[in-house]
Amino acid sequence: MQATSTALAAEATTRTRPRCSAGGQPLGYTTTDHLTGLLDRWSWDKRAVRELRRDRRPSILLLLDLDRFKTVNDTFGHLAGDEILQAVAGIIKDAVRASDIVGRYGGHGGDEFLVLLPATVPAHGLRVARRIRSRIRQAHIDVLSADGRSETITRLSVSIGLTVRSPADEGDLRQLVRRADAALLLAKHDGRDRIQIDNQLIGLDMGPPLHRRAPGSGTSRR
Repeated sequence: MQATSTALAAEATTRTRPRCSAGGQPLGYTTTDHLTGLLDRWSWDKRAVRELRRDRRPSILLLLDLDRFKTVNDTFGHLAGDEILQAVAGIIKDAVRASDIVGRYGGHGGDEFLVLLPATVPAHGLRVARRIRSRIRQAHIDVLSADGRSETITRLSVSIGLTVRSPADEGDLRQLVRRADAALLLAKHDGRDRIQIDNQLIGLDMGPPLHRRAPGSGTSRR
């Protein structure tokens, strides 16, 4: 009887919680990407905006894209690709703090990830990006291919765009994502498997030299 009462109380709390007028979900409700267990794009957006408004200290945004992931799907099958995405999501989560905000970008079929590092200086953000890149390169991921064979996937690589929200910045999340995406496109254009720093960070102390170049003409294939 006590368990039933507890369940009814929880249900009543959910019914009376303020709800979003657009979707009918309780305010503060978040959804996860079913494949990776990370926040989906829209829940990531909400969490990131809330954090940027709460804390005006510098924050780092990383936008990551697995290199040549379509080749993996075409070679081993899409279910094997799903297993790789799950493993990479775990690698990213293990490489960051519990307070950092990690999400899958692009929805179903997307091989990109967003990582917001709140209250983080650029040099530390770069260390995190390097850690993620290194661990993905070292990963050995066991999958089952489309024809039923057990395979171990190695030599994966990732391209990463890095930008910063400074205290002087207005904190527009769309602008932040746009800058990280521009840096990611340059990383892809310049050969993949690298970290590209947003141009506004040039001149800051970022540690050892890294790829920093002005945007040029041309397009890149992801």
